Amino acid sequence: MLKKSIVVGGLATMMLITGCQLPEQGQTLQRTSNYDSHQPNGGYYPINQVNETDEYAHFGYTRYERELVMRGNQDVIPVIDRGRLSDAVTRMVLTNDVISEAGALVTDKYVLVVYDAQADNREYIADQVKRSALSVVPRYYDVYISDDHDLFDEIERFQHLTSATSDIERTIEQTIEEMTQQSPQGEYNENTDDDVNIMQSKQRRLMDR
Repeated sequence: MLKKSIVVGGLATMMLITGCQLPEQGQTLQRTSNYDSHQPNGGYYPINQVNETDEYAHFGYTRYERELVMRGNQDVIPVIDRGRLSDAVTRMVLTNDVISEAGALVTDKYVLVVYDAQADNREYIADQVKRSALSVVPRYYDVYISDDHDLFDEIERFQHLTSATSDIERTIEQTIEEMTQQSPQGEYNENTDDDVNIMQSKQRRLMDR
C-alpha cells in the first residue's frame, strides 16, 4: 500500500513589495515578526525556511495607515515572487515519498508540475501531487500536472520568458493540453473536499485502483 505522505496545511502566500519603500513613518507601524529592514530583499521573507530563520513558525501581522501608504507611493504593489513560489511547490511535491524528482513552472495564472514517481498507481499519485501543489499556491491559480518525464524539458523552456512574451499564452495552453491528455490530473474538488469523509473515501477508491 502506498504511504500517504501529503502534508496537510499550506505555506503562507509568498509576496514581495516592488517599487518604492514605504515612508519612514509607515515603517514605524510595521508589526511583523518576519520583517527585517536589513535583508537584501527589502525586509521581507517571501518564504520562511528552517535554515533561513529561527522564527519560521511565527505569525505575520502588518498594520498601516492608508494615508501613509498612499502618499506618493502608488507604485508600491504586492506581487507574487513566481521563482520562490515554484521552488515551494516543487519542495512540497517532493514531500510525497514516492516522488523522486519534480519541477514546477509558475506563470501569471498557471502552475505546471512535472514529476517522476516510483509507483504503479498513477491516479492516486496524481491526486497526491495535485493536492500538494494546491496547498501552496493562491486559489486563483490553475494547477496542471504530468508524470511524463519528457515534459520536464517542455516546461523548462519557459523559465526565462514572461507574461509579455509574444504568443506565450497559446504556447503554454498547448503544453497544458498535452499534460492533461497524457497524465491523470487527480480528483481534487474544492467544492466537496473540505468534507474530510468525502476526501478520505475518494483516497481509498484511488488506492484500490
